[in-house]
Amino acid sequence: MAQRMEIEQHGVSAMPEHRRTARPVTVMWVLVGSNLSLSATVFGWLPVTYGLSWWQIVAAATAGTALGLLLAAPLALLGFRAGTSNTVAAGAHFGVRGRLVGSLIGLLLSLGYTAVAIWTGGEAVVVVLARVSGTAPGEAARAAAYAGIAVLVAALAVGGFGLISRISAVLVGPMALVLGAGVVAYAPGFDPSWSAPGGPDGAPAWILALVTAGISGPVAYATIIGDYTRYLSPRRHSAAGVVWSSAAGLFGGLLAPTLFGAFVAISTRAEGSYLESVARAAPAWYLPLLLFAGVAGCLGAAGVPLYNMGLELHGLFPRTSRTAGAAAAAAITLGLVFLGRSTVGVEQAVTGFVVVLTVVATPWAVIALIGHVRCGRVYDVRDLQVHNKSLSGGRYWYAGGWNLRACAAWLAGAAAGLLDADSPLYTGPLVALTGGLDVGYLLSALVSACVYLLLGTGHVAGEPIPDWRQTYLWPAVTR
Repeated sequence: MAQRMEIEQHGVSAMPEHRRTARPVTVMWVLVGSNLSLSATVFGWLPVTYGLSWWQIVAAATAGTALGLLLAAPLALLGFRAGTSNTVAAGAHFGVRGRLVGSLIGLLLSLGYTAVAIWTGGEAVVVVLARVSGTAPGEAARAAAYAGIAVLVAALAVGGFGLISRISAVLVGPMALVLGAGVVAYAPGFDPSWSAPGGPDGAPAWILALVTAGISGPVAYATIIGDYTRYLSPRRHSAAGVVWSSAAGLFGGLLAPTLFGAFVAISTRAEGSYLESVARAAPAWYLPLLLFAGVAGCLGAAGVPLYNMGLELHGLFPRTSRTAGAAAAAAITLGLVFLGRSTVGVEQAVTGFVVVLTVVATPWAVIALIGHVRCGRVYDVRDLQVHNKSLSGGRYWYAGGWNLRACAAWLAGAAAGLLDADSPLYTGPLVALTGGLDVGYLLSALVSACVYLLLGTGHVAGEPIPDWRQTYLWPAVTR
């Protein structure tokens, strides 16, 4: 059954059965349509600035995306089983208050990716119009373009799941044509052996590309994907179907624009300003398509993480509605775009936030996945909502609402990973000991898993959990 076009009022409270009418293919199209955008192509440009050639980037992006999927795709089952967002569902493992750790991570991830999408969309509008008019891009024009894109994206996020899923599905065809036409437009300048001078050498550059152009994409959805799988009914759909549709959507949706971005960056020799180089080298017939990609393409790319920010703010502050949270998040993100552009370079800012947040999000995802398996893949929906209803107690209360074992495991993993993280803005002290290779994400995953299993998950052994076939029907209070 198709979702009705209406402003969604539902927050992170348990999703009732009559609203769980989406299909796994709906989630797949959301993931594909929201990533076929200019903002996603930026992550293909980044490895070019590191000095990698075409086939090196293809290998890094493909391998990294596949590795990230091993962690992110199974996490689609948290929202599917618990009928709520992934961060609220993770309260079963971190505690109903400890799950705020995931909410903060989700907020930061979504904030960063929304900012990149708004910047990309606004910048595309400015550089294309500047080329057509023959004038230099002005700061006033940039401010107006960023603000206009932010308003459009905020409207989409406030509309909610139904509007986002419709827009994402509609955008798949046109954006696929835009990217396909772009291959034709920029093919004359493509040289697979070309690489930009400077940047890290050899293995360090490839490892950095593995993270920024590959692993970071799926991991960014670890806290987000449950926002959409909570609309799938376990009575009508299998867990395998949910995982495979999520994996297919993430793999195709993330890899295609990343490789397109690398292709265009190499064709235009975009070592510095990515979008200005793209607009300058584009044939005249492609400029309208580039403008369309800048405006329409960023809607899903920014709308999906902004929608998540609204939900996370509602989870952090239950008395605040999801719609108010989405609007506030749009204003905060717009301010971040202006601040980031005026203080640090785009390449440095994007690379830095991707590396650091991937390291911080990975141990959370590892613990949530282990906990999901250890709890038998079932959740007590009533007890998950204790914090949202300003109550206390329940099977996920642990110690004052915090599972200190899970939180300690996350802290240990994040700290270990940050010590071995390497980016233009931050280099951990252990990077020199690992031969200059940034393996912080692997270290964070390994340390968090070991500590969590050694300390014990904290779940009450032998205590039966109510079957999800009854608990997920619990009436939800909408906000």
